[in-house]
Amino acid sequence: MNKRVVITGIGLLSPHGNSPKQFFDNALKGRNSVNRIQKFDTAPFAVQIGAELLEKVELPFEVEEMPTVAKWSLISARNALIDACIEFERGKYLPIDVVMGVSISSLESVYPQISKLSAGFSTIRPATPMLMNPAAAAIQISHYLGLAGEIVNLSTACSSSGSALGYALRLIQMGDSECVLTGGAEESISPLFLGAFGNGKCLSRRNDDPTHASRPFDRQRDGYVLGDAACVLVLEEYERARSRGAQIYCEVTGYAGTSDSSSSMKIAKSDDAGVNAIEKAIQRAQRLPDEIDYYCAIGASDPWMDIRETRTIKRVFRENARKISISSIKSMIGHPMGASGALQAATAALSIKHSIVPPTINYEDPDPECDLDYVPNKAREKKLRNALVYTIGNTSNTAFVLSAC
Repeated sequence: MNKRVVITGIGLLSPHGNSPKQFFDNALKGRNSVNRIQKFDTAPFAVQIGAELLEKVELPFEVEEMPTVAKWSLISARNALIDACIEFERGKYLPIDVVMGVSISSLESVYPQISKLSAGFSTIRPATPMLMNPAAAAIQISHYLGLAGEIVNLSTACSSSGSALGYALRLIQMGDSECVLTGGAEESISPLFLGAFGNGKCLSRRNDDPTHASRPFDRQRDGYVLGDAACVLVLEEYERARSRGAQIYCEVTGYAGTSDSSSSMKIAKSDDAGVNAIEKAIQRAQRLPDEIDYYCAIGASDPWMDIRETRTIKRVFRENARKISISSIKSMIGHPMGASGALQAATAALSIKHSIVPPTINYEDPDPECDLDYVPNKAREKKLRNALVYTIGNTSNTAFVLSAC
């Protein structure tokens, strides 16, 4: 029998704030964190808006040079351990595993080195491979927080932190670990991402109206908005958490992942893989579809993806699809890509704990093909038994069930 797994700590950095309380309070208020990008000159870009991390957060100890994504992850991991009341000290090693989902490391470390190539290879810094390594986040968390367990980074595009959570869950369920730090981070607002996705016509071009740019499931949506974020969760074996009197946000009861496998570059038109992932996650959670009260959506504000997700929900939940509360935090904080799954999980965990569902803002003109209950524009109090979180990245689908405990 699988061991039970619970969430006992949350640490995050987001455009909505840098603590679970601040993040969730702003989400419940329907605050919009999308604005014109400030961190670099966007004049040459077709898209000039995003949800940035503007509030600087510093660690209370000196660190060597590391990429931004690793620093954000380290801060979030430290805060997650503090939230879980787990004492840590560098040099006193704890048997805690680190499983992160980072699809691509910070690119600011790479640009200067590429520009130096014209001057000859002798000018390239020896540290460059480490600085551009997606696993840098997991490595630095382990190093600075004194965690001596397994270190893993999973890179499955926008589902990376969802995949990481699934890996971490299995470690504990199978008895290979008692405690895992897991989550993800992404510096999505960078010149390369903004240029690539903007040129690919994936992003909203509402440069003159950024607060209404991300509008999941709304008929006027014209693409998603990039966002920066990091989120790390503490997963613990239930009996261990209970024996030390830990706070418990919720239980992680089921997980599944599938692949569309139809293209390495595009999201499939078919929703079969998404349906399979969600159905397997519910089955492994030993729940029934009609026991899911809240669906924390991808809700990216993509013209096609929102339709596909709506169809997926209808196929899985059938006559109960219209009874489920569905919402998208991306309507407020944009799309943090690889960090999405962890932030969605944190949102669902906080919703379960506080019995309230955050809204999908900017839902003003209903799309006939997106006709479910998206908790439009205003938070809703609701006692939640089970929440479903779904993510997708290129061909990778992940789904997990969080349950009241």
